[in-house]
Amino acid sequence: MSSSIVVAGVASRDVVTPRTIEELADAVRDLLGDRRPFAFVGGGTQIDLGNPPRALDTIVRTVALDRVIDYVPEDQTITVEAGMSFAELDRVLAQYGQMFPLDVVDRNRATVGGVIATNAYGRRRQRYGTAKDLILGVEIVRPDGVRARGGGKVVKNVAGFDLPKLMVGSLGTLGAIASVTFRVYPVPAAIRSSALRFARADDVTRATKAVVERRLEPESIALYNHDTLVVTFSGTVAGVDAQARTLREIAVDTAADLRDLSALEHESYEQRERAVRRDGAWRFRIIAPPAAPVSTLGSYVAGSPLAVPVAYPQLGVALHAYAEDAIPSGTRGRSGAAQFEELRRYVGTQTGGHGRLVIDAMPDWARGQIDTWGAPPPSFALMRSMKANFDPHGLCNAGRFVGGL
Repeated sequence: MSSSIVVAGVASRDVVTPRTIEELADAVRDLLGDRRPFAFVGGGTQIDLGNPPRALDTIVRTVALDRVIDYVPEDQTITVEAGMSFAELDRVLAQYGQMFPLDVVDRNRATVGGVIATNAYGRRRQRYGTAKDLILGVEIVRPDGVRARGGGKVVKNVAGFDLPKLMVGSLGTLGAIASVTFRVYPVPAAIRSSALRFARADDVTRATKAVVERRLEPESIALYNHDTLVVTFSGTVAGVDAQARTLREIAVDTAADLRDLSALEHESYEQRERAVRRDGAWRFRIIAPPAAPVSTLGSYVAGSPLAVPVAYPQLGVALHAYAEDAIPSGTRGRSGAAQFEELRRYVGTQTGGHGRLVIDAMPDWARGQIDTWGAPPPSFALMRSMKANFDPHGLCNAGRFVGGL
């Protein structure tokens, strides 16, 4: 055991780091037997996400579970333990010219299990989807310490209960992810990015619609600072060149200033995206249907953003990061919850009544009075029933998720 880890503002009493999946199961069984509240942590890159746990005694850290269990390059599948970092996963796959296309903030720290549990994704969701589209199988340790498996090791697998997808975004409230089987992809032969700068917001919307109408298939589309659209194509050299020519025609039609990006310039935009997902005492995520306009935070946030705002306009997601003092002083104290409900209503109004606000990080003073997730979804009764079935004693990361699950 070691000292302590702070999860969403709450410090643990102890930390245990199992070295095998069986040790992980033993640790969970011991915690259950002693009725000690616990939570699971990987690399900790999204440790601020979620509401404060109702109680926390022990952190079970999974970073020592870092083996490759099975890798079949010709099938484009790999099974790894949940504590493997994305940097190590990249190294293993690169030997066979393959990649795992989820974008994470820090590939050296982020672990496979942590990214699955938080459903982290970035700009390449446009082409490859989220973890739900990439996960094929999973082994978990339930909150009672029992090991369980779901899914399989083949790309097409529809038999039985879909445990793999259930674990995506579960935030460690249904058990520990022990190992995961993924679909992987070949490294593309060519990647090309272009930046389109616009003078008017309407022209941004016209350009993103034109990408769909012209049947382009970008790897990603990301909007930086509300006026610069970075479009990336990947695939064969001929295919990438053809799509880039069509994009240039769209730029002319929408009065955009288009510039092809060098590899260094492309990386600088990726760094900005990582910054808005990583930096700032306040980090907000606005989610709306792709057809709805993606909101800004307007007059509800004071001062300039700490990082460049980034949006994925065809996915209906916008990311904002601010320093602690950017929230108006009237938000502090007892009125905090009411003020943030106003902010959520404002976001809904700006997105045609369909948008919602998730707080990915907040200062310690706000925790407990402002809900990370907002109102529970219509499916909440089912979610609550699932939590009760998996964790009847309410010991496993209790309180962190939607509606206090």
